[in-house]
Amino acid sequence: MKITSIKTGSTLVSDAVPDRSTHRWKLAYTGLFQSRRKRILLPVKCFYVEVAGHHILIDAGWSKEVVDHPIKHLGIGLWFASEPVMQREEAAVNQLKDLPVDSIYMTHLDSDHASGLNDFIGVPVYASGEEIEAVKKNGMRYGKLTSNILINAISFAVDENAPFGRSADVFGDGSVIAYLTPTHSHGSVIYKINGDNKFALIVGDNGYNEEAWKQGILPGPLFHADNMKKCLAWINQQSTQNNCCGIYCAHDSIDR
Repeated sequence: MKITSIKTGSTLVSDAVPDRSTHRWKLAYTGLFQSRRKRILLPVKCFYVEVAGHHILIDAGWSKEVVDHPIKHLGIGLWFASEPVMQREEAAVNQLKDLPVDSIYMTHLDSDHASGLNDFIGVPVYASGEEIEAVKKNGMRYGKLTSNILINAISFAVDENAPFGRSADVFGDGSVIAYLTPTHSHGSVIYKINGDNKFALIVGDNGYNEEAWKQGILPGPLFHADNMKKCLAWINQQSTQNNCCGIYCAHDSIDR
């Protein structure tokens, strides 16, 4: 098992994005009515996973298109809320140009995770059915980034041991388990990577750093606050297991 963090630049956002308690207004994470000079810079990561003969990318980060045409690529609303800061060589497709990518599995489909899908033409993409439907219903949040991309639905099954009762054995060999986690978005997914008698979690935006799951810090964008609290507690419990070798999230400034 090998997990490589791929930093695809950064994003300038309101400080309410990683921690909603910094502002009283529940939509403060959008950056509306706030000084752009007070924004914070967060890394935007995806993860290259090599396990049991599989070579997959979890999330896709920013596309190389945001370097020259950020507003055209994202639309003015998404650009305003989450401004890309990136060099062309930081795009995942450029960093992985000499490595195989068999498929891409999404934690969710927000712009800073899905933008890079436009660079991986012909690579199969998977997300939860709930997230795929959410994109169709909520253009304000997701924009049109994935409108021309075929995204396949992950087939979840009932699992009493999953944090929200549903999981999927992605390859049927136990190496990658997907857990449906309706928290940050309706169809957010956490991936458990198993290998060498150890496991790691790739949690997307279910927590922006270690302090989030240790202290229960809620992010600004939320689908369901109580579910997020439950999920953060579950991640924290998983992190204490002796065979846990890492918790990876998309905007952590520390590489784990």
